[in-house]
Amino acid sequence: MFNFHTHNVDDVPCILNVRLDGGVAQDAACSAPQKSGVALSVGLHPWNVASDWQERVEKVRSMAASDRVWTIGECGLDKVRGGAFSQQMEAFRAQVALAEELEKPMVIHCVKAFDELLALRRELLEQHRREGRGVQPWVVHGFRGKPEQAKQLMAKGLLLSFGHHYHVETLRFVFTTSCPFYLETDDSPFSVRQIYGQVARHLDVDVARLETLCDPRQTLFRHAIS
Repeated sequence: MFNFHTHNVDDVPCILNVRLDGGVAQDAACSAPQKSGVALSVGLHPWNVASDWQERVEKVRSMAASDRVWTIGECGLDKVRGGAFSQQMEAFRAQVALAEELEKPMVIHCVKAFDELLALRRELLEQHRREGRGVQPWVVHGFRGKPEQAKQLMAKGLLLSFGHHYHVETLRFVFTTSCPFYLETDDSPFSVRQIYGQVARHLDVDVARLETLCDPRQTLFRHAIS
């Protein structure tokens, strides 16, 4: 069992989101020994984008080179909450460039900005195709959209991670495609074991099967957390 995106550490291997404001999650990340099964994700969340976003992205860069940091994020775009959207776009582009430089996947927060997200993805794919190189995976975390939206994202190579709240038909659609997907707690009070159990019921599969299907160590990463 693996918790793809969380703000809290428990007894399940996970990727812990590191807050740049020095909060509890960052303290836990700094004190958690590597053998405890905790990998890290670091990024500038769109809610925290402000006029000093460049300075904050530099802080992300200084942390992200560590082997313990497996993903860049969560970062992304949010038209409902956060800093000026133009600054969000600039900060996100900078973190996309960092992810490509470090060859690390991205964990993406996106609210009502999927058109812009897909446009950026197309732009990146076209640029890298011309240069003859691949693109790092993007994983939209906490996805709640409908199957049509999931299909659009997956067509551009984006992956999805589901938390406690999701569209059941979307979950079933993704499952039938055999495309990798992940499960997460984010900052919810539910345990990842509860979420695996809920998803298993909706898909009518054993939890043991999900543990294999939803393990990013089998699909995104070459190394495992010991």
